[in-house]
Amino acid sequence: MSLELLGILAAAIGGGVILNVMPCVLPVLTLKIHHIIAQAEGDSLDDAGRRAHWAASRREALYYTVGVLLVFIALATLALVFKLKWGQQFQQPHFTAGLAILMVVMGLNALGVFEITVGMSGAGHSGALGAIFNGVVAAIMSTPCSAPGVSLAVPYALADTTPGWQTFVVFSAIGLGLALPFVLVAWFPRLAKVLPRPGAWMETFKHLMGFTLLAAALWLFGTLMHQVSADSAFWFLGFLLLVAVGLWAVGRFAGLHHEPAQRWLVRLVVLVAVGSAGWARGMRFEARAATVDGATTSATHSAVKDGRINWMAFTPDRVEVHRRRKQPVFVDYTAEWCANCKANERLVLETDRVRSALVSTGVLPMKADWTNEDELIGSWLETLGRSEIPAYAIYFPDGSHDLLPVVITPDMVVARLEAAAARYPESGFLSLEDACLAGSDPVVASP
Repeated sequence: MSLELLGILAAAIGGGVILNVMPCVLPVLTLKIHHIIAQAEGDSLDDAGRRAHWAASRREALYYTVGVLLVFIALATLALVFKLKWGQQFQQPHFTAGLAILMVVMGLNALGVFEITVGMSGAGHSGALGAIFNGVVAAIMSTPCSAPGVSLAVPYALADTTPGWQTFVVFSAIGLGLALPFVLVAWFPRLAKVLPRPGAWMETFKHLMGFTLLAAALWLFGTLMHQVSADSAFWFLGFLLLVAVGLWAVGRFAGLHHEPAQRWLVRLVVLVAVGSAGWARGMRFEARAATVDGATTSATHSAVKDGRINWMAFTPDRVEVHRRRKQPVFVDYTAEWCANCKANERLVLETDRVRSALVSTGVLPMKADWTNEDELIGSWLETLGRSEIPAYAIYFPDGSHDLLPVVITPDMVVARLEAAAARYPESGFLSLEDACLAGSDPVVASP
């Protein structure tokens, strides 16, 4: 095994660990934290009971790791067979909708609307299934996020020159990193000592985690709104309400204290109602109408408008015409489902310093929205050596580019913009008429 691959694997494991604190994984991670704290009740057992308790916890951690690895092995397979990039599955409305439903179900369960017994015990068949399920959910929720190690490992794993077995090894290493914190606590009980002691407060904590999961569902619904028509989004919101009512009915009228015949009847009615509604419309999401943007480019495009960055929609033609104009272009590769992208947008890009730098340097801000499938944006990402977003690049008139790291700061962005302006000052920009003499791009006045 080469030193390069060893370094990539170390980065992949480290990136997987960091994914645990990303906003994508946090809703699932909080439920695992609650479960770990609940396990601390084993401290009141005798020595034999305590040993059995932690043995069960270790088995659950291994099952959790299996669930995580199953997802990452599946992602590696999809990447090799279908060239699927990191997080690209969120471009499919049905995938986004399905995950939103799952977050609602898990949130209502945490709030006590209904009870799921699978996975609540640390041992046995149900405990194994529950732990694997938690691992699968955590791994899926990690994919719209990126981390420094992941952004280094994934491009290596997906490179055309990388052997297939190395792709599987690298993706598995990311999964191991994601599962590592839970495994460490389960296998080294002393680490659990730093967690709060069990008590009545845990029920309140669990309810708060339920609201966190519902917040994740809201975020996913926001993504879906950018992928499907308003009618489809409104229907799906009603479908989520139907799911919630159905789960409430199961918890209220089909609990363990009810007669078996009643339990099965209520569950059957709920399953038929929800399944029929989903089958009748759920398979026919209407695509959102594309926004018409007739302008190819504009000589008077303002970098900031109404106190916010005035992003121009990305097209290769626009990049090219501004290159010929001797004007650098700052492209933000982003998507509505990318939590890191949204965090960087709010905390880094939409700051006074960056907005002022865009105005003073004359660098044109352009946004490449990858919320929905777009092979053109995917191919431009590949030329940057990136397989995931966020990605930020400044394209220069000479055909070169400056690729920024995944983790950015206002100071870094301002410095890169000023460096671009030093190479190509605004005073040297050509008029659009002169720039277009070498091409056929029309000059469109700013609205």
